[in-house]
Amino acid sequence: MIIKTTTDHYDEMERRLRALHPYEVPEIVAVPIAGGYPPYLQWLEDTTRP
Repeated sequence: MIIKTTTDHYDEMERRLRALHPYEVPEIVAVPIAGGYPPYLQWLEDTTRP
């Protein structure tokens, strides 16, 4: 599964995944975005705002 979010929302997302996942040690990793198509990056920012 790939979940797209921002750094600001990472902790909340990780807590929720750990609460739902049946494994004792689930694989949850964060991969930084080094660059990308500007309209897509703006969309990502816009859709992850509270």
